[in-house]
Amino acid sequence: MNQSRTMTIATAVVVVLVLAAAVLIPRLGGGQAAQAVEVDYTGQPFIGEADAPVKMMVFFDFLCPHCAEFSESVTSVLKREYVADGELAIYFANFPVIAPQGMSRTLAMVGECVNRQGGDGFGLIEPVFLRVQRDLDSPERAYDLAQEFVPGLDRARLQSCVEGQETADLVDADIAMAQALGVRGTPTVFVNGELVANPTLAAVRSAIDDALAQ
Repeated sequence: MNQSRTMTIATAVVVVLVLAAAVLIPRLGGGQAAQAVEVDYTGQPFIGEADAPVKMMVFFDFLCPHCAEFSESVTSVLKREYVADGELAIYFANFPVIAPQGMSRTLAMVGECVNRQGGDGFGLIEPVFLRVQRDLDSPERAYDLAQEFVPGLDRARLQSCVEGQETADLVDADIAMAQALGVRGTPTVFVNGELVANPTLAAVRSAIDDALAQ
């Protein structure tokens, strides 16, 4: 094999590796940040105590399968291990990627409208919507579930809020914040402003423990 052909093959291999990385990295739910950044928690739905020493922000999409897995295997555990003790508050920001102009965006507005009614409503419907996401094919189905799982929810008020797009600006603000932070996929997780590049349960636990130790 001559030198020219060897160099051509080597170049092709490098190109393939770069392209593969470009495809795989967004699926890890990471962003571009490598250090603590300013994350705006103002008005975001959350579970836990507002004065918790550690704040975790999750950028998510109700229709994202990885978000469903994260909710079941990570968020549910963190609720027991850290939220219940007042050490952690988990905040949620919308980043509709599955159907950004369709049901993903509509469900984001539903979540924000539920949150507007106060109480623990968002924390109650978050795992429900993610668990049955394959069945969330219409706003009416979302209203039914919210009414079923959130005690005292005013369904008529919820429907009016969504259909009037009263929380559309909140969804847009979340998207703008995500883009400013370099978020490229869901779920993307920040703990006290620091990106958890690969948000497995072990990695998130480690980031929370480090934050608590500071």
